Amino acid sequence: MSIRTRSIAAVAGLATIAVASSASAVVITDNSVGTRAGLIASQSFVPLDLTGVVSGSLSTSNSYTQAFQSDIEFGGNPTFTGELTVEVFGNVGLPGLALNQVLMIYTMTGNGPDGIDTFEYGVDTSTNIDFNDMLNATHGTISDQTTPGQAAGVAELFNNAGVNNVFSFDYQAAGDQLGSNGATDVHSWYVLSTGDVAIDFVDVNVRDFGLAQVQSLSLVDIPGLPDLNTPTPGAVALFGLAGVAGIRRRR
Repeated sequence: MSIRTRSIAAVAGLATIAVASSASAVVITDNSVGTRAGLIASQSFVPLDLTGVVSGSLSTSNSYTQAFQSDIEFGGNPTFTGELTVEVFGNVGLPGLALNQVLMIYTMTGNGPDGIDTFEYGVDTSTNIDFNDMLNATHGTISDQTTPGQAAGVAELFNNAGVNNVFSFDYQAAGDQLGSNGATDVHSWYVLSTGDVAIDFVDVNVRDFGLAQVQSLSLVDIPGLPDLNTPTPGAVALFGLAGVAGIRRRR
């Protein structure tokens, strides 16, 4: 997918409307964990194959990565550059009835020259983040994947009336922009949920004085999109045949 940069006034205005129209905002508790390896081993997580499940092209069967840069300044340089990666894992490797745990790991990187203020997931798109699924999930920083000394952005979930729900990381509010003073800073964050969730692409605004818009995956609420633990038509057919066979045996 191509990187789309827009004028600050046009895109920032959409995001401002979304947040300003918020019916309620919840600060998400940071249940930080020490290591990525320990988090994955805690439920014996394996990569979850989302091929054919999400609406866009993935970088791998269970991940999506996109580099970005902000609007170009008058001097001809972007205010910031960086990369956003999301990886998805499950207690099993395929969607279906056996899936009861889903783990998403976000890696947000800022390379400067200016620091990134916020990442805002779910803005400016017809795909809506599922407020309840995100609220009921367990969230937190992954310490060994985060730059030492980098403060976690304040994580907030906005339940918006009439516009899209927004999940945001506010590094400016935490007093520590991501990638400030030309340094490369990384913040790694996990979202742990049950299997009765849907996942798809949403738009993400990355901003300081400039702005870039990229895409990532999130827990979403899309009419007609089944949850990941919904059995496939083939599985339903096999289940039906097994039931018929069982009835015959009992007779």
